[in-house]
Amino acid sequence: MPLSLRKLYSGLFVVSLQPLTLAAHAATVPYQLATLQQNPASLSLRDDISDTVMQMDGYIFIDDSDELIYSLKKANDEGRALQGRSRGILVIPGDEAELVQRLEAMSDDTNSFAAGGHFTLSTSSPAWHIVGGSEFSGSARFNYDEDDANRLRFATLVGLFSFGELQSSMEVSALWSNYLGLNYRFNIGGFTNTQFGITPKIQNISLIERSILISEYEEEKLFDSGRDVDHTLQLNADLGISHRLNSWVLGLAIKDIYQQEMESTIGTVYQQRSRVNASIDYHASWATWRFDADLTPQAAFGEMPAQRVYKLRSAIPLSQRIALLLGYRWLDNPYSDDSPSIGLHYSLDQLLHINVEFSYVSNNELGGSINLQLPL
Repeated sequence: MPLSLRKLYSGLFVVSLQPLTLAAHAATVPYQLATLQQNPASLSLRDDISDTVMQMDGYIFIDDSDELIYSLKKANDEGRALQGRSRGILVIPGDEAELVQRLEAMSDDTNSFAAGGHFTLSTSSPAWHIVGGSEFSGSARFNYDEDDANRLRFATLVGLFSFGELQSSMEVSALWSNYLGLNYRFNIGGFTNTQFGITPKIQNISLIERSILISEYEEEKLFDSGRDVDHTLQLNADLGISHRLNSWVLGLAIKDIYQQEMESTIGTVYQQRSRVNASIDYHASWATWRFDADLTPQAAFGEMPAQRVYKLRSAIPLSQRIALLLGYRWLDNPYSDDSPSIGLHYSLDQLLHINVEFSYVSNNELGGSINLQLPL
């Protein structure tokens, strides 16, 4: 069964790439630096704001819905205990049954992890901003070797078992992207209420892929970026357009216009593709709504399949400074769960505010994020 990013991005709904703020009037577009990470044209050119402003956000999400980490630990404990007893010739046929059942039950179970952060810094010109960030996503699948059952049964018959002879393994794939860019937004005569944007950037993409035998398994080795990594440094760019129609804002963004084929250390090919995303914003005094949709799928790599992401978010005012953040995320991926999110927005003024959000699917699937914007 091919591995999916089982619910990997379900928790990323909490990522504050496009946090929402209260709109005092339907005609006012919120000043949000973080939206530039989603669409290079998303901010309005505003001459009334001359402050230097910094936006920072960070997120993390862990999905161990199959309880793979727990099962691996138990399998390691049982395997090493069986190996220890075999040294004293204390094993008998049948002692391996529990370990065999556990390994069979773990077949194709997955574990996923995602984390990252972004920053946006305004300049003295309202048209220019500096952006950067780091994003990591990875997934691991347990590959059960059916011959391990025979190896275990034979070992107990002869009374000598070595845990290192088992060939079941963890198959790991991960993408790690780091970038630094300069965003420029501009208007073109004849296009009323329309803004364009471009973000040239330096981009480093790391491909992590490895196979870890169950006898060598250690949790910290799953997504360790210190080995089995292939790096690609390149120039790239994002393009965007944003059009305002009364209380509505329509956006279209193309991320990574330069596409390149890359290869991991073990030969798996990753085809970087441009991603096209569309968004619709609605601003009113009683709430702000935003819908995002991937028009093209996110590229697959190794154990990570291609998928599309759809998000609906809303900010509902609770007071002059506080808003309730609600959202839902749909994944076009047959192996993944959709997820809701909830959070709070607090603002001191137009430039200083903080968002805290949380996504919970189960005790083994949860994540959170924080977004802070402040004048410097």
